Amino acid sequence: MDRVRASVIACLLMGAVLAAAESGAFSPEQARHGEMLFGDKCAACHGNKLEGGQEAPPLKGEEFWSEWDQKTARAIYSRIISTMPPDSPGSLEEKEVIDILAFVLRENGLPPGTRTIEHAGELNEIKLQRPR
Repeated sequence: MDRVRASVIACLLMGAVLAAAESGAFSPEQARHGEMLFGDKCAACHGNKLEGGQEAPPLKGEEFWSEWDQKTARAIYSRIISTMPPDSPGSLEEKEVIDILAFVLRENGLPPGTRTIEHAGELNEIKLQRPR
């Protein structure tokens, strides 16, 4: 009985992850706010169009997806919050990083939805998948 219950729970969780990815994991407003933050805090190194620079990787396109496809949004969040900006790692607030991430995901073809992500823990449920 415990195996059956565990299987049912696993299926429900997988369905929630897929539903989040298909219906949009962030609101349009969140991505717009993230775009402003990105311009202020990230573009100097990563480029205005997320194309990367001499010391920062692109955050859009093939190079982005080769690193982040099939990982959770929380994995990217964790990288940003602990290592960015390089001259002051960890200085960005949780909400700033979430909004910046929403912008980066939008720019990589993930559709917005109606949900606003409030806490980093919610990013564990969002599995990234390269748009086809």
